[in-house]
Amino acid sequence: MSKMMQRSKLYYGFANLSGAFSLILPPAVVAKEALLGKVTDHFHWRQVAPDSTPRPWAIILPGVSGLRIFDDDQHYFRFAQQLNRRGIDVLVVDYRQATRYLPDTRKGLPGPRIAKIVGHAMAEKRHGNALSAKCRGVVIGWSLGGEGMWDIAASPLEGLSAAIGYYPSVRGQKPNYRAAVPVLVLQGGADSVTKPKQLETFLDARNPSGASIRYQKLPVATHGFDVTSLGSSHKNLRFDKATAEKAESEVSSFLESQGLFRPCNQAGK
Repeated sequence: MSKMMQRSKLYYGFANLSGAFSLILPPAVVAKEALLGKVTDHFHWRQVAPDSTPRPWAIILPGVSGLRIFDDDQHYFRFAQQLNRRGIDVLVVDYRQATRYLPDTRKGLPGPRIAKIVGHAMAEKRHGNALSAKCRGVVIGWSLGGEGMWDIAASPLEGLSAAIGYYPSVRGQKPNYRAAVPVLVLQGGADSVTKPKQLETFLDARNPSGASIRYQKLPVATHGFDVTSLGSSHKNLRFDKATAEKAESEVSSFLESQGLFRPCNQAGK
């Protein structure tokens, strides 16, 4: 199989999930509560503390493989813990699994579909002070999850004030893209999965009237440069400690500049 075919299979794997799993879905006559009881298993809520205090919040969108990167199913939760330590509540949305139970998210390009799944997750989890629209929020997407990040940043959720993409896919995005909130993009210069050239072409064609998009190209980094469990055993997917630390510093500075580390004010952001 050619590399191009392999990348297409990776990208469209999520797009075709509904057909692959249609036989295990409950019939339409099954109660709505039964469906929701399953889909909510894939909306993972991680709070700073188990209380009702309103806090800044983050939505995490994993890559195409979902929560598991080879044998590692904790990468996104480790990232969530880092945000928790800075006072940010986190919702990790496993869209790859959730789409099985949401009929309105099974067709179309990944970006709009992931954004719609996030809408379902927000409707389920946004109650009381959780994910409060009175607090600042950020959406963070990795690889294919970046497609959802782009769509949400263009038509933001109530309260969303920023977006971050780790080597985000742009294959489903159109020219003249217009961000409605500031975006930080972290891209490996040696990435052969989501290639920098394709991303740069997309950014060059964006609508200049939109919010700022800060593009940080990390020269020697490959896909997955921030995933500690990858080590150096994979040719196209490698952890790079120095690059990961630089990216972490960029993310921290960006979130601080967007007010995500400031406590919520019930009277306003």
